[in-house]
This record gives sequence, structure tokens and C-alpha cells, in this order.
Amino acid sequence: MTECQSELPFDFYQVRPLSVQFSSLDLSSDAGLLLVRQAEERLGICRGLAGCIEEWRAPEKVVHPLTDLVSQRVYQLVGGYEDANDSNQLRHDPIYKLACGRLPELDENALASQPTITRLENHVSRQENATMRRFFVDHFIAQYETPPKELWLDIDGWDAPTHGDQQLSLFHGYYGQFMYFPVLLNEATSGYPVVLQLRAGNSHPGKGVAGILRWLFWRLKRAWPEVKLYFRADAGFALPEILRVCERSQVGYAIGFSSNAVIKRKIEARLEQARVVSCLTAEKARLFDDVYYQAGSWDAPRRLVMKAEWLLKGPNPRFVITNLDHPSQDLYDRLYVQRGADSEHRIKELKLGIQATRLSCQSFVANQFRLLLSQAAYVLMLALRQAAHGTQFATAQVSRLRAMLIKGAARVKVSVRRVLVELAAFSPFALEVTLIAQRLRDLPTIKIA
Repeated sequence: MTECQSELPFDFYQVRPLSVQFSSLDLSSDAGLLLVRQAEERLGICRGLAGCIEEWRAPEKVVHPLTDLVSQRVYQLVGGYEDANDSNQLRHDPIYKLACGRLPELDENALASQPTITRLENHVSRQENATMRRFFVDHFIAQYETPPKELWLDIDGWDAPTHGDQQLSLFHGYYGQFMYFPVLLNEATSGYPVVLQLRAGNSHPGKGVAGILRWLFWRLKRAWPEVKLYFRADAGFALPEILRVCERSQVGYAIGFSSNAVIKRKIEARLEQARVVSCLTAEKARLFDDVYYQAGSWDAPRRLVMKAEWLLKGPNPRFVITNLDHPSQDLYDRLYVQRGADSEHRIKELKLGIQATRLSCQSFVANQFRLLLSQAAYVLMLALRQAAHGTQFATAQVSRLRAMLIKGAARVKVSVRRVLVELAAFSPFALEVTLIAQRLRDLPTIKIA
């Protein structure tokens, strides 16, 4: 462990000489990680991921079991440490040791160092990644004690810039950079990240999505035969194969649709009416209509909902392709528009709160594994937020949960009888931490069939 013996050079305090130095006591700055560990005890995310990886090391040489390695890496992401290099310092942190089930006082109980973590990331195979993706879907299903009546699934992709010689790091013309193009499919109400898939940097937004949806719809309907599934996406996912998968799986969909010359003619009259209303009222005007439209690559016409909106600065038409029979305005305002807020919010939390864009391994498969570890960290943080219902953290973003709940000072003392963790006496969120810990302890343990 790196020790800093020199005093910090402060000279602002005049009452008495001020001496500031780093303590040699067993202190940690991430006391709230114990809440995450309590959530893991009930959810079993880290244990489940570790169970998807086949042990490749000689048994007599194993110092850090796979469960400890996966847990350590996920907890570091929760704490805001996205690099494997951070393990070299955090392996001695007493709270991280406790979270991984080790006594914090002994040096021989140190957690894994960067080389060990890196070997894990680069050993995971493509098949093991696929097994972990199936695990997340099964874990999502196992959360429900009773089958839900309906589920809304949102999908969106985002840019993950790359900065080195990484496999399938390619230039994307729209974003103007070398990147990966991950796609997230989440459940709208809880925000649970059901599928998080890494893709090559030059992928079309809808690339590979039809296959994911085909399997996911089948898996959900096998678990819940009576559930009503709904799917929402923006115009980048309005591909014929995706529409066919939804229709054959009897899934309702509302997907944005890009404008073209044909549908511009179809909305022209409504848009002119909206312009007149806007001119008369000096406010924006919106009118809704629907038509049946068949693109050249489609095998049948489909319902197209049209929003004819005229803003003070000009026209703003929007289109949604759907197989639902809701009234046009209701479908657009109440069902479709919510997708953008929900899906983009989840992506922002993954990018800024969990550092899911830190995909710096050379191997594409290793970067997919990193993305799955980020998915696990996000699930644990969602559990904290759900346990905080009724408090000021009920709607807090992941970055605020970390700053307010995870980042807190703690002193760890080990005796023969117990391990004592002393938190800051003047913690402003002591009541919230106590309540969240109680609720996490009372959660039912998730068991996957």
C-alpha cells in the first residue's frame, strides 16, 4: 500500500498550528459500498456472472476465486474506478476486502491486482459472454414474484469513442469518430438493462437487433405466456426485419419513422392547417392523423401515425410506425414520446455514472465482457435507488447515489469477536443509509430456475 508520510502544506488556519497528513489507520473512503454488497447478497449478480465463466487456472494456484474477481471489478465500477489499474490500490482497501468476504487486517488477504484482473478480462470467451447475456435475462425474469401483465421494452444505441488499436473499432460517419456502437434494451418502468450488446463502430443502428429481439420475445413469453409485450424505438430501428419479428411474436410496437417524399405528401394538408393555426395564435400548433403506408421493402401496408407540428420557427413533422390501435395523439404523446426520456436517461447513467464507455481492451470480446460488468454494476445501483423510495434519493441519478451514499469515510477495526465499521459521526444522510440498509436486507433472495 502506498503511504504518504509528508504533511500537506496548509497555512490558512491561525488559531493553532495545523497539521494535516494521511492516516495509517484502516480507513476507507467508500463506506457505502457495504450497501451495494448487501444488494448483491440478495440479487446474486456477481455470483451469477462468475458462474458463467469456466475456471481455467490450476486449482492449487488459485488465490482469488472467480466470484471474488468479478465482485471486485464490479464494486470498483460502482465506486467510480473504471480502470483495472485502480485495483493496485483498492486491493488493500478494508471496505473492498469486506465486500469480497475477506478480513481487512491481514496483508495476505489483499484482493487481486491489475494483472490478475486483466487476465480475467482477456480470458473470457465469446460463448461465456453469450451465457452471461442469457443470465441477465433470466435474472430479470426471476425478479418478478408474479407474472407482469405487460412490459414495455425500449432500445437505443450510443457512441463509445475508442482511442487505440481495438478490434472492430471503426469510423462512424454520423458521429465523426472511431468508436464502438453499443445497444441497450431496457425495461421502461424499472430501467432494468435486459440486454447490453457491443457492436462494431460502423454498425447501422438496427444491426443485429432482429436476432436479439426474436430470442428475447421467445424467452419472455416462455416464462410468462400471458404477458403483453410492447416495443419502442427511434427511426434507426424501423427495419423490415424488426417489424416482422414484432408482428410474428405478437408484440405491439411504436417505432419512429424517417420522412420521405411520399409521406411528406401525405402530411402536407395537415401541416398547412397547423401553420394557419400557429399564425393565428402566435403559438405552436399540433395536429395528428394516421394513414396506411407501404414502403417498397415491406410485404404489407402498416399504420403510420403523423404529427403535424408547426413551431414559431417552422415545421416539425414526426412519424411513428405502429401496429397498435390507440388514438393517434394518445399513442404519440403517452406511449411513444416516453421512450426517448427513459432510454436516453438509462444510457446517460451508464456512460456517466458507471463509465460504461471505458472499453479500452484490445480484444472485442474482452470489451464486451467489460460492458457486461458495467451492466452488473448498474443493476446493483438500481437496487439501491429502489430501496431508497420515499427518500430524497428515490429518483437520484447513479452519479449522485455514488457521491452521497457510496463515498463516505469509514474506519474498520477487527477483533477476535467482530469486525467493527465506524462511519462518520456527522454524516448528513445517516437516516437514509439506515433505511436503505434495512430494506436491502429484507429483500427476497432472487433464485433463477
